[in-house]
Amino acid sequence: MNIRKEKEKEFFVNHMNTFTKLGLSDPFFIIKTAFFQKGKYGRHTQLFESEISKGEDIYMEFYDNVTDDKGSITDIVPFSEDRQLFKYKANPFYAEEYDTKEGSNFKGEPYTLYTVPLSELVAILNDGTEITYALYEKRKEEPKKEDTLPKLQNSLALFPNFEEEFPKKEDKLSLDDVYTSVDENPDALYSEMTIKDFAAIMLMKPVSNRPWLNDIIKQTKSEI
Repeated sequence: MNIRKEKEKEFFVNHMNTFTKLGLSDPFFIIKTAFFQKGKYGRHTQLFESEISKGEDIYMEFYDNVTDDKGSITDIVPFSEDRQLFKYKANPFYAEEYDTKEGSNFKGEPYTLYTVPLSELVAILNDGTEITYALYEKRKEEPKKEDTLPKLQNSLALFPNFEEEFPKKEDKLSLDDVYTSVDENPDALYSEMTIKDFAAIMLMKPVSNRPWLNDIIKQTKSEI
């Protein structure tokens, strides 16, 4: 058995779970190469007449050849890291729509190849759903969305997380330790501020659990 047939079996096994979800016990699966053709837009692949004429949907994964210094094929590897499975939907008008190429195999037997644009394929996702080839390519090209929100907006919290924004310092006193009388001037530490303190300051309402802070707010409001 040649290396391509061996690899085809390996590739098939990789998609067994997807075929199970599709309810296919014996799908028509092959591996193919994808290439750019001069004068044509996008990548293409080639299907033998013996393959395309069956009138069946063809499932395929693309591969690349690994060659040695002499150009001999030493291995076959997946074309892309995502190991995407594609489907060519049976087309009864294939002979009229696709370009052909004639050739013969090593036994001298003639064959006909049909060149099919990859844009006509559908991508089969792991859960068995289908998307167009264009959408598949678009998703591949989209950069991973970075979290561009400011750090303070990365949660549903109404107010900032002062413990994260202002790390606690060693050997520090709390607000209540620093400021014990309304007549004293506090050197307030943000890391000691509670959400209720912050709400009191922002709303200018004496709703804090710290009496001295409420007194400041009341005095400030009376002077406005």
